[in-house]
Amino acid sequence: MRKFQGIYYLNKPILIIMLNTGVKLFFSLFVFAALTGSLFAQQPPQQETQDISEEELQMFVDVQMMIQEMNQEVQPKMLEAIQDNGFEPQRYIELNQADEMGQEMDADEEEIQRYEQVKESIMDLQQEANDQIAENIEDMGMDMQRYNEINMMVQRDPELQQQMMEMMQ
Repeated sequence: MRKFQGIYYLNKPILIIMLNTGVKLFFSLFVFAALTGSLFAQQPPQQETQDISEEELQMFVDVQMMIQEMNQEVQPKMLEAIQDNGFEPQRYIELNQADEMGQEMDADEEEIQRYEQVKESIMDLQQEANDQIAENIEDMGMDMQRYNEINMMVQRDPELQQQMMEMMQ
């Protein structure tokens, strides 16, 4: 995971635990993650020869804010899928981490089956969110190729990151 000025760019969706008064579960689906895994793979970025206009950067910022809103809508659904299958969030995270790292899960067959059901439900929610985000990006007047180009430029350019952060405020 890379962090740029408070914005996280993830290679895939992960689970993050935030500790306050207790354990709160946040699903980091700042859907760069999901987009990176599916939508970005569909269209490899072209050469980044064009500059970003002020209008394009504002459109990119608007997309980022829409993605954050979508993330806030999907997170409770993911938590509900976990809890509806009899998992405490911490236990699901433990199994997910073992699964993602290719390690053997310390669980019986029934728990592994429930984990797989939850994992599939979460993947369905992520795909639905990805599809909606891609559609919204197009509706906002930006094609995915240009979105990907701007995303790469923003990731590589601290000045663009700063400009974007200022526009988000």
